[in-house]
Amino acid sequence: MRESTKMLLHYITGLLIVVTGLIHLLANNDPNVGKLITGNVYLYLTNMSVFLASLLYHAFNGIRVILIELVPDACWTRLIGWALLLIGIATYAVGIQVLLMSLGLV
Repeated sequence: MRESTKMLLHYITGLLIVVTGLIHLLANNDPNVGKLITGNVYLYLTNMSVFLASLLYHAFNGIRVILIELVPDACWTRLIGWALLLIGIATYAVGIQVLLMSLGLV
């Protein structure tokens, strides 16, 4: 994947964090809107899944960019990218499992 595509995804996930984070805050803090969102478990699960995926991509891509600037070697760049991808996938799997358990779906 080209670096410009990765940075475009970085900006898109930043926007998704704002939107889904706002929905998450409203669901948990506003009683009127919260009933609508948390009442439908699958809507809330979808919102939180997108929020978690966006947050992890945005955070790990930021860390990747910082590490690549510190170590500009091509071999290390590829290794850093793969390591952060695997850590991100593992973190997403654990996060989804915790979310499913907290919603009572597992």
